[in-house]
Amino acid sequence: MNEKKLAHPALCIKKVYCLLAHNMYLSKKIGNLPNLCIVLAVWTFCSGLLHSKSSLDESLGTIQSKALNGDAHYQGILALFHKFGEKGLAVDIEEAKRWATLSAEKEGAIGLCTLAALYLEVGKINRGYFLYDEAYLHSNLLALSKSKDPISLYCLGMVEIDNPPRNFQKGIRHLELSAEKDFASAQATLGMIYFTGIGAKKNYPEAIKWCSRAATAKHPLGMFYLGMAYATGNGLEKNDDYALRWTRAAADRDLVVAQTTLGMKFCTGDGVSKNLKTGIYWLEKAVLLGSNEAKLQLRKYKNHLERLKNPPAIYVPDDQQNSITEIAKDSVRIIDLNQSVNSSIEMDLINSQENQTSLSFSDVDQAMTVLVVDNNPDKAKDLLEKLALGGNSEASRQLALIHYKDKKFNEAKKWFERSASRNDVPSLRYLGILYFFGQGVNQDYQAADIWFSQAAKLGDVESSRYLKAVKQFY
Repeated sequence: MNEKKLAHPALCIKKVYCLLAHNMYLSKKIGNLPNLCIVLAVWTFCSGLLHSKSSLDESLGTIQSKALNGDAHYQGILALFHKFGEKGLAVDIEEAKRWATLSAEKEGAIGLCTLAALYLEVGKINRGYFLYDEAYLHSNLLALSKSKDPISLYCLGMVEIDNPPRNFQKGIRHLELSAEKDFASAQATLGMIYFTGIGAKKNYPEAIKWCSRAATAKHPLGMFYLGMAYATGNGLEKNDDYALRWTRAAADRDLVVAQTTLGMKFCTGDGVSKNLKTGIYWLEKAVLLGSNEAKLQLRKYKNHLERLKNPPAIYVPDDQQNSITEIAKDSVRIIDLNQSVNSSIEMDLINSQENQTSLSFSDVDQAMTVLVVDNNPDKAKDLLEKLALGGNSEASRQLALIHYKDKKFNEAKKWFERSASRNDVPSLRYLGILYFFGQGVNQDYQAADIWFSQAAKLGDVESSRYLKAVKQFY
């Protein structure tokens, strides 16, 4: 039975009414039953409701299967998991939005809350507040939270924190109840609150406690703030190596703020050896996931890199033109006099220059820069199409993803198929998704199975999970 129906207060009342009616019927047959019987019956039912198995205890495969089967509650949970990277998932905001929308359309409490948070994060304040109100007033969120479900407690806490009139104290209390039940997103959020002092007084020991527990569960946000603690020395002994490891772990799971931070670390040499190429790589990844901050920094450091590769000519004022030759001669004489001493230094300079000028980006990287930095999608698509037709599978996949995000599914399918023919794993997975949901094609579970199977054989974990779910439909 659907969890939403089980937890709804109206059904509780109906159940109690049925128990009372049954007691009245029995009293006519065998005399009045003690009131204790009624109390025990009601208590047994309610305790079963309150102590029912939490959704958090279910496997990711089970949650995915129920979500794919249309259950609004589990669609909301899957959206929340994709948003935060729960259960070993990478952060995927597009997937989170898709599942949250499906849940919200059916008034799913978790989906409404997740969608509200996603809108707030991109600045759509009024829409976010409206969805929070819908979750609080017109869904079963309160009933679910009263059953001590950790995911629902987390959502209720975020409604109280994010949605005016804010009640940080009450919201944090609900987050703590959720965190104590081992919901990693609640633990990471509490760690963030206590680390930053947003909504509560800064408390580094508490921040470390909750971030450590979240990081142990491989939660990207917990990993990131644990890295920040090591980087700043707040709550932990400063350790640049540990800071880099935890930040990198969060960035690998596509947490945008971690990717931006990591990019800036390498570009500036903050706690790491300065490496512009590596820094730009992480900034570009963050830009592709929607970071405006990364976009600003990317332009700055790419220009800096270009200047290193192609240094501008030295400007000499007119009044110094006559002396420039003599300056050059003096420089030559100095080199001659110190040749034996400075030969190694000279070679180091030459090698350094060669290393700097050898830095280059792939044609696909350049095309994506045109898209996200220059904001010229038409030019980017032209560049990617030329590369794709030339046999570049990465270009074909990126072109397909652009069309997919624009909901041009037929075009997306064409380019996904081109890169899939070269065993590009993400393209194989997306073709499975297209057939599973009937996007641009007739819904075909067997075709979805074929594409997911190919990706799974190549080691794609996400496709393996989809594969388990799709098999129940045929």
